[in-house]
Amino acid sequence: MVVLSTMVVIGQPAHAAPGRADGKRVTLLVHGFDREADVNCAGGWSSAKDLLNANGWANVYTFGYYNGATNCDLRVDGTTDTRIQEVGRQLAWTVYYFWSSGGVAIDIMAHSMGGLVSRAAIEGVRRYGVASVSSADLPQGKSLADVSTMAWPSGWPPYLYIEDIVTLATPHKGISGVLEACALTHEQCSDMREGSGFLSWLGGLKSSAMGTDYTLLGSGYDDTVSGESAVKSWDNDVSHAAVYYKAADGDTISHTEMRSEKATAFDAVWHNLGDTGTGYYSPPLIQGMYGLYNHMLY
Repeated sequence: MVVLSTMVVIGQPAHAAPGRADGKRVTLLVHGFDREADVNCAGGWSSAKDLLNANGWANVYTFGYYNGATNCDLRVDGTTDTRIQEVGRQLAWTVYYFWSSGGVAIDIMAHSMGGLVSRAAIEGVRRYGVASVSSADLPQGKSLADVSTMAWPSGWPPYLYIEDIVTLATPHKGISGVLEACALTHEQCSDMREGSGFLSWLGGLKSSAMGTDYTLLGSGYDDTVSGESAVKSWDNDVSHAAVYYKAADGDTISHTEMRSEKATAFDAVWHNLGDTGTGYYSPPLIQGMYGLYNHMLY
């Protein structure tokens, strides 16, 4: 069981920002939208977690945000009507409480809406983060298993240390068409609509207090999130990104398979700093693992 103590933070972080370096940090796996709000964290992330564990990642945790989510290492309460910004706030406090407040940096791999949740955590802290937080305002002596019972302060924590974020099929530019009916009954679908107020608030790719490097991956055959949206339309703030098309045998990657495909190279279009090209490329989970390991920020 992991139990981390809280501390008093006055004005500035009690610890200097962690140094950036290639490494296998604590990694959170953040799931996407689920209409029934009963996502199985262990099942959905089994391929990613197995891959990371086999390659030396010792501290990989799944993060869930629905009341009905099961088999999650950490879970906060919410429904499909909990706005993405609020889920991001709960993620931000979780990261701050267990890691950032102790000077520990983490990485995040997120699928679909989970990428927006991760970005919202950083954006909210940048905009609204409190100047200080006292240990008296925070839960005392809690473990990861206690997250669902913890009452966070109002507002946002003072800072976060998130070195790398990898997003898999995240609608950075929103989703059109397919979400219209869903948006009538689920607030999270409304937030993900192309041109939504939430996406406007989210803006560009922002950094945590230590700098944050993003890797954006999508599929040209995803019938939920377009490849163009998944790589944020190749905007100028996108340093590492790829859109996957077909494997040599004609296989393609669906929306759900973006969080599980690790065995086959696919024809892809990619942009990796100054290297832009087309051709066969490492599958999403392998490329995502590289993104978690590499410390470079551009």
